[in-house]
Amino acid sequence: MHELERGLGLLLEAAAGKPPAAQREHVLEALSSTLSRAFSLQPDGLAILVLNRERTMLRFVYPSELAEGGRNTFPITVSSLAGRVIQTGRSVLMNTVRDVPHLGIYERIRIKETVPRDIQKLLAVAVNGPEGKPQAVIEISRRGRSPAEAGPDFRPEDQQLLERLASAAAPVMMQAFAG
Repeated sequence: MHELERGLGLLLEAAAGKPPAAQREHVLEALSSTLSRAFSLQPDGLAILVLNRERTMLRFVYPSELAEGGRNTFPITVSSLAGRVIQTGRSVLMNTVRDVPHLGIYERIRIKETVPRDIQKLLAVAVNGPEGKPQAVIEISRRGRSPAEAGPDFRPEDQQLLERLASAAAPVMMQAFAG
């Protein structure tokens, strides 16, 4: 097991037995700190979305700026990369996001005191529930005015690592966000 996976596992173990709200907060913090470190993310480079029970809507649960307020859910049928991941169960690695139709409205929201910037590069993976169906999406992104300003391209090795981390987080994440 990779050191990051082991470290994330230890962080997530600490969430067990906590009340639901504290458990959710702990899971999000563990994912945020681990993924930010693993991929050198800027404060606006991580989004986590959870599917509703009816499997029709995705809801932002991280970052808090996207999780709160009235614009935090959208149907999986709209042109969204997260919706594509939920529908297909396949990861998306895209270093040319500006060339693909997507829900750009969320790029205009200020995250953690950063100036809103366009997503140039994106890696999105499914988090599968106990029955093996996608139940959530973890997106990491690189933002800037141009692809060069956004930073290095995501590579297949990055996708594999994020898929392993999502798999390691899945049981605790699904428990924290059940219901």
